Amino acid sequence: MITMEQVMSAVKTFETSDLFKLLKTTSAEVEKRSKTAAKASTGKTTAAKKTGSMPKGAIPPQLKKPRAWVEFTLKDALENGWESFTIVQKKKDKETNTVTEEQIEMPGSVLHDGAHIYKDSVTEEKPAGKQLIHKDAMSLSKQRKESSHSSYSLFESSYVDTPSDDDKSDAGSSTASASKKIVVKKTAAEKEAEAAVKKAERVVNAAAKKAEKAAEAAAKKAEKEAEKAATKAAKDAEKAATKAAKETSKPVVKAPVAAVKKADPAPAPAPAPAPAEPVAEKPVAKKPTRKVAKIEDVPSDGMVHPWTYKAKKYLRNADGETWTVGADGGVGKWVGLYDLKADKLDTSAPEPVFEDDA
Repeated sequence: MITMEQVMSAVKTFETSDLFKLLKTTSAEVEKRSKTAAKASTGKTTAAKKTGSMPKGAIPPQLKKPRAWVEFTLKDALENGWESFTIVQKKKDKETNTVTEEQIEMPGSVLHDGAHIYKDSVTEEKPAGKQLIHKDAMSLSKQRKESSHSSYSLFESSYVDTPSDDDKSDAGSSTASASKKIVVKKTAAEKEAEAAVKKAERVVNAAAKKAEKAAEAAAKKAEKEAEKAATKAAKDAEKAATKAAKETSKPVVKAPVAAVKKADPAPAPAPAPAPAEPVAEKPVAKKPTRKVAKIEDVPSDGMVHPWTYKAKKYLRNADGETWTVGADGGVGKWVGLYDLKADKLDTSAPEPVFEDDA
């Protein structure tokens, strides 16, 4: 055995990593011994793990015979038909602690195309009618057993495996004894009508939800379109305001006051000669005179005025001095001097110099 003094001396020589390992091992050993000591003091031992009383999927012995009876009833009814019976359905309202029991009267069977079906069950949707199912056979078997139907005696004589005669299939029927019970009797037709109404309600609700979603989507789309239109209108207004500000900030173009060089006054007309004796001559066809813009069309105020010549727009003064119209509406490039007699623009004439340009 190693003494404590030897252990303490050895610990002082360990590396840091070895000390951590020793600490971890010591802690685990202490915890293990503490648990063992606690169990020993109380006298408790580890209990064996409980297993289920029945393997999963296995049928309890007390339910084998009731289930076999339901299967027998279903087979017998489909082969030989069935009488009218009652299906009991229970619904519990936890808020009011009330149990509503619906008693649905199911019709008997009729033979249709070689098969037993519910009476009046042939419809456009179900041309073959409606047959008895396992769920319905549970209620029919219960009624037949309680009424001592002849088929039950046949089942009793044919059933072999009977581990228990205690039929506990209805054991849960008294669980709601403390609750208030309401019994509602209905026919199968009424129950089907209720199911049809509920189905129609589901269809209507689904259509309403769909329409509501469509309306919400349309509203969101309209809202986006309105926001888009408002943004565009704001941008257009901003552009218009910027353009108007530029137009107002343009310098005013002054028209030329007066040309330095003025046109010579027209000579006075010569006196008309004395009329001579008329001589018979051949009549000569007169050439149609061309209508020209007269110099008087422009006021003699020293300013230029809009003037159209040969479908083109110019700026001209009373002296015939002509310019193009600039991009800003003011005087543009020099064109020439308009000759009234020749009805022609003399583009070789020099551009006049005005007092403001000197």
